[in-house]
Amino acid sequence: MEERKSEGKKPARQSFGGQKHSGPKPPRKFGAQKGGGRGGKKPFNKDFGKKRPHSLPQEKKEPDRLRYPSQNPYDRLRPKEPALPKGLSWDMLSSSDKDALRSLSREHAENVGLHILAAYELEGEDLPLALEHAKWAASNASRIDIARECLALMAYRSQDFKTALKEFLTVRRLNGESDWIPFIADCYRGLGESQKAIETIRKESPDASAESKLEMMLVMAGAFADLKDTERALKIIRSMKALPGLPLSYKLRACEAEQTFLFMAGKKKEADAMEKEIEDMESKVFPEEEEEEGLVDFDLENLDERVIEDLLS
Repeated sequence: MEERKSEGKKPARQSFGGQKHSGPKPPRKFGAQKGGGRGGKKPFNKDFGKKRPHSLPQEKKEPDRLRYPSQNPYDRLRPKEPALPKGLSWDMLSSSDKDALRSLSREHAENVGLHILAAYELEGEDLPLALEHAKWAASNASRIDIARECLALMAYRSQDFKTALKEFLTVRRLNGESDWIPFIADCYRGLGESQKAIETIRKESPDASAESKLEMMLVMAGAFADLKDTERALKIIRSMKALPGLPLSYKLRACEAEQTFLFMAGKKKEADAMEKEIEDMESKVFPEEEEEEGLVDFDLENLDERVIEDLLS
């Protein structure tokens, strides 16, 4: 892990796609990283509020297939199909993901499912190859939301925001979930359309979950910072920090964002003064990351639906 350093000059374009400290866990998070651009080691965690199927401990059970597919269920690779890594099996998918693939033929569902698993397994070590697996899955299951979701996430990680935006919008149409709105808004930021990111959040925030609203606040603050409105960005992030019951991991991310905005505003002394607070918070958050992940306090579950509307007014 790189040492944290206070710098007097921060990059004008900051990433709001994830935590600076990335562990092995795949859940997704948005939020400002200190230093670096969008292309950090892990620009987001793949999921917030729900885990990817292969990240969860699997109950021991009899496999629901006769084969144990550490290899492609088809006899040979098809044109442009990336080779599957060993050790993956259909049973690593969750029941809901298996159900999502049931509309495909048995072997085709298994093939697509294994490529989805391969993408998530490889994203931390070989992102270009992970993207190839995701593209294969999406092209062979274009009406399956988890296949398009996989491509959206891998494209986002690869900083291909045009593809990521297209895929996230498709996933939203397929399953109607509002949790994709922070990703969609952040893609607009990546494409230089920060005002559209703000408009997207303004329109969609009332229907989002409490945790999604926190993610929206982080992305929205970054969008205002893109537009050189650091005072508005600071107002949003400080309002987030003041929310009752805010999990410490979110508070840390808000503090890192606040420090970034202070640097951008030329307030180096104030930004430097936050360093000790952030370091103390980091030491508390990351040893407990497994327990902290996904924690949303009761107060946040009842987060006023007007909170983002008020910040935008």
